[in-house]
Amino acid sequence: MAHLDTISRWITATTERTLDQHATDPVPAAAHLPEAAANLRHLRTELLHAVDRLRTLLINEDDLNGSTSTVAGPVETITELAREYRYARNWIDTLIGDAARAAYAQANPGRSVRRRYVNPGDTVLVVLPHTDSCRRQNLAGHATPIKVGTSDARLRLPGSVNPLYLSHADAGIYRDPTEDRLYILQADEAVPGH
Repeated sequence: MAHLDTISRWITATTERTLDQHATDPVPAAAHLPEAAANLRHLRTELLHAVDRLRTLLINEDDLNGSTSTVAGPVETITELAREYRYARNWIDTLIGDAARAAYAQANPGRSVRRRYVNPGDTVLVVLPHTDSCRRQNLAGHATPIKVGTSDARLRLPGSVNPLYLSHADAGIYRDPTEDRLYILQADEAVPGH
C-alpha cells in the first residue's frame, strides 16, 4: 500500500491550496510550507516508529527482564521527538496563519502547476521560490538554470565566477513523499483567448 501523505492532505484541506500551489505563491510563508511539511512528515514518521519500538518492548516483556533503562531510553527518545514534532507543527501553524499568505491566497486563485521529475545531475530551468533566503539574495521569482544535486543545487549568477549552492527548498526542488523522487514545478500558463 502506498504511503498516504496525510500532512499534504491536511494542509490542502486547511488552506484550500496544495503544497505545490503554495510553493509557487510569491509569499515567503507559502514558499516555506513545502519544506515545513516535509520536516513535519519526517518527524511524525520517526515518532510513530519510536512509539512502535516502545510498544514492542512492553508487549515482549523486555522491560521486566532488563534494566530500567530498557524503557527509560525509548521514553526519552519519544519525549525529544514529541518536542521536535510540536515545534514543527507550531511552525506550520504559523505559516498557515500568516496574514500576508492568507491575503494573497484570498485575492489570487491557486496557480495550476505540473510536476517535472528530475534526478541529481540534471540541469533544469526553475523559477526560484520566494523563500526568505532567495529574497535576501534577490533571486526570488527569477527563472534560473540550476544543476540538481542530491541535497542542494548549483547555479551560477551572471558576472560571478563561483557557483552558488542553494538547498533544495531554496532552489525550488521538492521530494514527492509517495514516490520518493525529486521534482520541480512548472506553472501552466493560460492560453490567451481561452
